[in-house]
Amino acid sequence: MPSCHRCSTDFVIHPAEEKFLGKIGFTFGTVTVNPPLPVHCPDCRAQIRTCHRNEQYLYKTVSAKTGKEIVSLYAPKPVSGNKPYAVYEQEEWKSERWDPLSYGKDFDASRPFFEQYGELQRIVPKAALITLNNENSDYTTGTGFCKNCYLINSSEYCEDCYYGKLLQKCKNSVDCSYLFHSELCHENFSVYDSYGCQSLFFSQNCTDCFFSSNLNGCKNCCLCTNLVRKEYCFLNEQLTKEEYEKRLKEFQGDAERTAQVRKLLGNQMQKMVRKYANIVNSENCTGDYIENSQNCLDCYDMTESQDCRYVQVGVTLKDGYDSSNIYVNTELCYQTLGTIEAYNVAYCLFVFNCQRMLYCEQCYSCSDCFACVGLMRRKYCIFNKQYSKEDYEALVPKIIEHMKKTKEWGQFFPPSLSPFGYNESLASEYFPLSQEEAVTRGFLWREKDEKEYRPQSAEVPSKIQDVKDGITQETLACEDCGKNYKIVPQELAFYRKQIIPLPRRCPECRHRARMALRNPRKLWDRQCAQCKKHVASTYAPDRSETIFCEECYVAAVH
Repeated sequence: MPSCHRCSTDFVIHPAEEKFLGKIGFTFGTVTVNPPLPVHCPDCRAQIRTCHRNEQYLYKTVSAKTGKEIVSLYAPKPVSGNKPYAVYEQEEWKSERWDPLSYGKDFDASRPFFEQYGELQRIVPKAALITLNNENSDYTTGTGFCKNCYLINSSEYCEDCYYGKLLQKCKNSVDCSYLFHSELCHENFSVYDSYGCQSLFFSQNCTDCFFSSNLNGCKNCCLCTNLVRKEYCFLNEQLTKEEYEKRLKEFQGDAERTAQVRKLLGNQMQKMVRKYANIVNSENCTGDYIENSQNCLDCYDMTESQDCRYVQVGVTLKDGYDSSNIYVNTELCYQTLGTIEAYNVAYCLFVFNCQRMLYCEQCYSCSDCFACVGLMRRKYCIFNKQYSKEDYEALVPKIIEHMKKTKEWGQFFPPSLSPFGYNESLASEYFPLSQEEAVTRGFLWREKDEKEYRPQSAEVPSKIQDVKDGITQETLACEDCGKNYKIVPQELAFYRKQIIPLPRRCPECRHRARMALRNPRKLWDRQCAQCKKHVASTYAPDRSETIFCEECYVAAVH
């Protein structure tokens, strides 16, 4: 059993993993090269990989192409101490008005590979955002086909949604994460096919439900857990319609009373029976939030995928290991982050419609490229320099041999090459660290901007009915972290319509509170509290919740 070269934790290399690495090969003429066995544990591999992805933090900067003010994932001041990245507006970046091959360079066998790659990475212009066919949704990233949305990410086909992550085909919803096919929702987490719900978690097919968890097919329920097809229930007690509506009006729209109700929900959720994992209609799968999949082990947020291990967020993925945010018919990928329709790709960041790529970043519709940045529709390129097929196939194996000598072959891009501070990256969501811990482990850190922590300019009324239109012109300060935030007019209209008090925390702290509802992406061996069957669960053994296997859970709640 090997020990991780970063954290010294012992970890297992499974026979299927070795078989997969033998399957994903890269052929250069008569030479075929396979990825080596990993030297880091799965957690460290995921942490190093996801520190290169910023989903949530947007900055105002200017286009290096036109000087126009734009919104970007990349802050004007980099965390690395180097000069700022050249950032182009997305349409500028995709145009033919610049040539990424003009930045090409020769490989220098006397220097480390990642040192040379970092130099190329810093000079090739970057696309400010990653979006597709949006309308009036400039302050979003990782979004497609969205309209009138603001500060959402990783979402598609949404309209009039604000402050959220992973929303799919949703409308008029605010402060939600992992929300699917829903409308008029607020502060929901992992909710499907629901309407008019607030602070609802891990539920589906619900209407007008509030401060509840694990409901299925319910209407007009509040402070309830583990109910199926119920209506007019409060604290899991059946009430008449009149009694229920009276209870609801006692706290609606009032910030202080709503805070008390949130505490009651927390108490309810501590006492409720929990299913060992959120796995539905799947075979031989372990992890959490897996649907319609087969043979996905230690995977999280997977849909219609098969034969995968150590993957976080995968949609229609086949044969994938150690990858994150992999979408739409991707196959044979290893140590990749942010791919769409990729085939036989390893150690890559944000490659789309690409095949047979190694150590590449922000490439579209390319194949057979090595150590390239920002290419579109290219083939046989190394360090952004064009080669013939014969020269490409001769040089790449030599570079790989060099990387083996420097112990760089098989390693993902190091944290020092990330454009982002650890605290603004996806890694901080998966593996929270303090600034001291992050820096000690070699990650970068984004220092807070003191200009974003000014005193609050106005008091926020407790009742939504007392809020004036002028609140949208005021600067508010988060009651948790002190960071400033604004209430936009569309947001205020939503709170008034849904009778919701104004938020007292900034969008970042609200997001962190929602994400704290989910378990760590880590598995423990647990026993069902009812039948003693062993299950692989994301609930740690020292936690107080009562855990049931699927059969016992279904019997208990139906």
